[in-house]
Amino acid sequence: MAYVYQVSFDIRPEQMDELEIGASLERVLAYLRALLPNEAGYITSRAMSSLDVPDRTHVIVQSVWNSWEDLARHRQASLAEDKVLSEFEPHVTLEGLTVHAYEEVA
Repeated sequence: MAYVYQVSFDIRPEQMDELEIGASLERVLAYLRALLPNEAGYITSRAMSSLDVPDRTHVIVQSVWNSWEDLARHRQASLAEDKVLSEFEPHVTLEGLTVHAYEEVA
């Protein structure tokens, strides 16, 4: 059974230029994808941005872990997605930043 760590937030259209979602966010995600595999229990990760909401972009970042203990250890690590994404905070307010942990259902 897998465990998912999900971070999500919204970005307003006027913030898009500051964020350079096509460049800066992708660099951060590439950084995570390069380093997370070194953490015990890491399975995979992905990031998505919404296409169907005209007044904002909703961004979701997920990583998948082999056990609850692996996920709990990751949440405390400096590579946890919400900690790494805080790099944007001085420039862009990450509205509605939420963090959730999920257990995969059969």
